[in-house]
Amino acid sequence: MNPKSIEAFRAVMLSGSMTIAARDIHTTQPNVSRLISHLEYDLDMKLFERTGNKLAPTDEAIAFLVEVERYYLGLKTLADSANNIKRFGSGRLRIATAPALGLGFIARAVKRFSEICPGVTVSVRTNNSATLEQLIASQLCDVALAVYASGGNSNAVKVEKLADIRGMCALPAGHRLADRSVIQASDLGGESFISLSHHDGMRERVDSLFQDLHISRSMLVETEFFATICCMVIHGVGVSVVNPLVAKDFIAQGLVLKPLEPRVEFPVYLLSPSHRPASILAQQFLDVVRQLLAEYMRELTTQSPLKTD
Repeated sequence: MNPKSIEAFRAVMLSGSMTIAARDIHTTQPNVSRLISHLEYDLDMKLFERTGNKLAPTDEAIAFLVEVERYYLGLKTLADSANNIKRFGSGRLRIATAPALGLGFIARAVKRFSEICPGVTVSVRTNNSATLEQLIASQLCDVALAVYASGGNSNAVKVEKLADIRGMCALPAGHRLADRSVIQASDLGGESFISLSHHDGMRERVDSLFQDLHISRSMLVETEFFATICCMVIHGVGVSVVNPLVAKDFIAQGLVLKPLEPRVEFPVYLLSPSHRPASILAQQFLDVVRQLLAEYMRELTTQSPLKTD
């Protein structure tokens, strides 16, 4: 398979045009067309449907692009690593994190790690938990912090639960329940509720709690991120059940957090490659993460939102 053909295919998929692709890879449109034809022949697969001047990728082309991007990501990682060694000579730590941990918590962890290990370049990627497992399985990242572990890459990925975080009820200031010390799930019956999207594994935990108790909520908004939920709660859009590791950063803006009963837990998992030991840098970063989790426990002790294993 000709690397030039792969480059031409990627350029066409990203630009949607053979003419623009030719400009991007510094060649001619006829040459791009020829390279695509050679690739289709090599793969024995039709990659584009041509109707007049319009070009539409097939389903096979879209699926193949995923693998091509993985290949290019690997090349970029090699180039970045070589550049980092040349510039710093002191190492690089590649972290991946779920969005629920990718705001204040990961920022504090990186800051403290950088104080312990000055000069080390830290690369942080934020992805959903399924993608985090793939990044670790492919050894594109050294460690990952996830809120869900499917076990789909169990042979390549080592999974360790770091903590179970007690979900908190998020309320706007002045809400009728804001003065209560503990919120019962039944108190939220009929409330406008802001929820995570259906594809998020944590959504199922919260939904199951209310379904088991036969409590009806008005599902007003669905979104992918706890941070978005917190902002909407602050503005009075509705109430929610949130991960306090994210929600803590919004208390100063007026978010009210109260313990919820019955409890719903949000786990934090450490993902690392199974087939090689953790580097010294990864071990030091993990020590920082454990310290921060313990500090969060002490800091929020009046609400007792955290419980480590």
